[in-house]
Amino acid sequence: MSLAKNLKLDNKKRITLGKIADKNVTSYDVEVKENGVIILYPKVEIPAEELWLFQNKSALESVKKGLEDVESGNIGKIEDDFWNGIED
Repeated sequence: MSLAKNLKLDNKKRITLGKIADKNVTSYDVEVKENGVIILYPKVEIPAEELWLFQNKSALESVKKGLEDVESGNIGKIEDDFWNGIED
């Protein structure tokens, strides 16, 4: 999506991004070019308890593969005894 919009500064030289920012964005990295152009790079935060997944390439690839399988309909039925012997 590309959007060109004129945002006005308030009296404290601030702009509001709320109406144009993606709902998942929680912060921005900012780059100010020599010519005064300001570039915002959107960032999203993940819960600390999920950080391990993004630090474990094998686990992340496995999750991605599982999501692709579900999306393509490549799923099967879990047998009733699947969870036997698995502890919480």
